[in-house]
Amino acid sequence: MNQRVRFGRIWMLAMVVAFAAVLLAAGEGSKVEAIAPAEAAAQMKAGKATLVDVRERSEIEGGMAEGARWYPTSSIKSDPNAYLTFLESIPKDQALVFYCASGVRSGKAAELAREAGRNAANLGGFKDWKAAGLPVVQPAKTLSPG
Repeated sequence: MNQRVRFGRIWMLAMVVAFAAVLLAAGEGSKVEAIAPAEAAAQMKAGKATLVDVRERSEIEGGMAEGARWYPTSSIKSDPNAYLTFLESIPKDQALVFYCASGVRSGKAAELAREAGRNAANLGGFKDWKAAGLPVVQPAKTLSPG
């Protein structure tokens, strides 16, 4: 890897880490696009989006949106580098759609993804997904983040 590319990756990582600390500590709402649950589901079905649940393990025991990947907020806070690696593992042509319980944590996670150069949106809360009558699954007790 040439030095320019390495510098770019290091710079991007430093920016994500810096923004992670600021955004996850802030009480302000996110500045990312909101997306309706039905639209997010349609984008997922078309292969244009990946849904990411950022709730904690105790919260997902009540179910998750079908097809969602899980990356809890506590993991984002504890290891921003691993979060960046997670984001990079998702094809760049897919939008990232985040949800949590109410939309606050998902907005912050989406903002971090945007700062990392990804197209990201905030679905809001899991309650919104369920209220739209969209499919819910019970996650495996052994589910790992990512």
